[in-house]
Amino acid sequence: MLAKLGSTQHGVVAVWQLLELGFSRREIAVRVESRRFHRVYRGVYAVGHPARTAEALEMAAVLACGPQAVLSHWTAAARWALIRPVHGPVHVIAQSKRCVHAGIHVQTVSGLHPHDRTKRDGIPITTVPRTLLDLSAVANERLVRRAVNQADRKGWLNRRAMAELLDRNPRRKGSKQLRSVIAAVNPTTRRTRSDLEVAFMALCKAHHLPEPVANTEVIGIEVDMHWPGTTLIVELDCYEYHRTPQEFENDRRRDAHLKRNGYDVLRVTDVWLDSDPEDVAQTVRTLLTRPG
Repeated sequence: MLAKLGSTQHGVVAVWQLLELGFSRREIAVRVESRRFHRVYRGVYAVGHPARTAEALEMAAVLACGPQAVLSHWTAAARWALIRPVHGPVHVIAQSKRCVHAGIHVQTVSGLHPHDRTKRDGIPITTVPRTLLDLSAVANERLVRRAVNQADRKGWLNRRAMAELLDRNPRRKGSKQLRSVIAAVNPTTRRTRSDLEVAFMALCKAHHLPEPVANTEVIGIEVDMHWPGTTLIVELDCYEYHRTPQEFENDRRRDAHLKRNGYDVLRVTDVWLDSDPEDVAQTVRTLLTRPG
């Protein structure tokens, strides 16, 4: 059983696993003294010979932090080959606040969503979407863009999974930067028109803005969003809506006609709404409350 366990974990095992297999602490100590177990971290040993590979060291770091721990941040991004391998501590997300080890950088969380964990090379690790979110919290835009591009090339930038992750973590550090980078790197991850309308209505509700009327007529022109009794009109824009120069031209003429009749036309793009919803909300609020 020990050989089988070690073979699935790059040759490393944790004391808590050995106890589950029926080893006593004395039996573990005897094997350490006879150099059949080689200490990697406190409570984690390499079986038969010292751990030398990156996989063994990363697996040992995860095991050292408990059954629910996973590789994360820089280490996870490198393991997924989204960035080049980095020197320094192994980054791990764990649930135990007592997980303190030299050579391991631990972020403690109360729990990790099941959609955010998986395995890579047999090592528990954050999924690609969660890895990108965590990386966005600690890296600059250039590096995040490189990682997102790499994920896109490998076919891992799943639109639904990314949207679900960001919807679950609207205020987590890094979410704003990741939204912006994804929108710029992969236009296919942008919202459809109906998605955009739903998202804008949700934004109004979340930021306690008056609810607009959608797809209504103003002086004979159908507009996306309007607040009756005000002069503000919001038009929701996406690259896909303007596939031809004529469509682009028609929209500008509509805007001009509305402005000549005293209306304020604010164009909100999918990129702006996804990357900085707070700024969109503040702009709408300012225009709604500005004296006519």
